[in-house]
Amino acid sequence: MARYTSLIQLPRFETFNDALRENYIRIETLLRFGGNENIQLARRLRDCSEGVKSCNSLACKLCNRRFRLEKVDGLVAKIRSEKKGKRKRYWWMVTIIDYSRAFSCEDLDSFDVQQSKDRLRKLLKRSGFNGPIVGSFEVDFHESCGLWLPHFHLLCRGTKQNRRAKKILTQKLARQQSTHIKKGREPKPVKFQFVKRYFTQVSYVYKLVSNCVYDYDSWSIGKIRTNKKRLNDAMFCRSLCWMDRIGRRRVLFSFGERDWS
Repeated sequence: MARYTSLIQLPRFETFNDALRENYIRIETLLRFGGNENIQLARRLRDCSEGVKSCNSLACKLCNRRFRLEKVDGLVAKIRSEKKGKRKRYWWMVTIIDYSRAFSCEDLDSFDVQQSKDRLRKLLKRSGFNGPIVGSFEVDFHESCGLWLPHFHLLCRGTKQNRRAKKILTQKLARQQSTHIKKGREPKPVKFQFVKRYFTQVSYVYKLVSNCVYDYDSWSIGKIRTNKKRLNDAMFCRSLCWMDRIGRRRVLFSFGERDWS
């Protein structure tokens, strides 16, 4: 397997031109729907895309691409350099889903991301985790039930202490998140995966995008599966404005990272 040295080397990572095209799609959609907030955001995205002035908005694909390159390359370098004795220390990619705080479209603007992050920090601390744990907050719209579902993607060391904490966290979430937002579905509030494909998995943690999740029947396995697509235009505009208002720093998460060198 190729040993990549930068996210930019991944075949599926978006090019500068890919990000630029996506920005113009966003600009066109915002202008077509109109309204002061949409138009103001479209103008800022256009200035950024044309090199007039960098916007550094969470709604900007170009600025997010630049951030992801720097963030992911730096994290992968740190993770790869860590050793436990003569062996490399292993890491997990963790997904935590908050079914109990799924919310309707009307509540998107009032959802408190900081409060969600604070609750997660308390949960990690009470479960006994040691840092550093880093990652990001995301929210996707689930079409079949009409709800936005908040969740976190995290990176966590697989230390002895954290292995014990993993069991406690899993038990806590099984009690706290016992009901799925869709009828007949089994809740899976937490998932741990070993980090093996460094750039692929770390970049997934920092996707910085909201999608529409839809259900479909998989005849090959006889189950209902999910997939993702772009939000419809009205919701897409609303989510872009929401992302622009809260900013990138608000969706980034860290726990016990301060002393990580």
